[in-house]
Amino acid sequence: MSFMTSPRPIDAAMDVPPDPRQPMTAEQAQRLRDLSERAGEPFDAELTLWQAERRIAELDDLAGTTPPAA
Repeated sequence: MSFMTSPRPIDAAMDVPPDPRQPMTAEQAQRLRDLSERAGEPFDAELTLWQAERRIAELDDLAGTTPPAA
């Protein structure tokens, strides 16, 4: 019996990253809110997933909370 005769269905959604244009996640919003408050920076609740990732990285750098690169 060949493995090629009955392929298993592939769930394409399992291999697709989230759309970076979708709204930020609740976890990102909470992290951004906390970091913004600590840094004295404004919090923007309308950021996309991608924008939120970048802003979190910026605020981490500003606050010095980013772990050093190995």
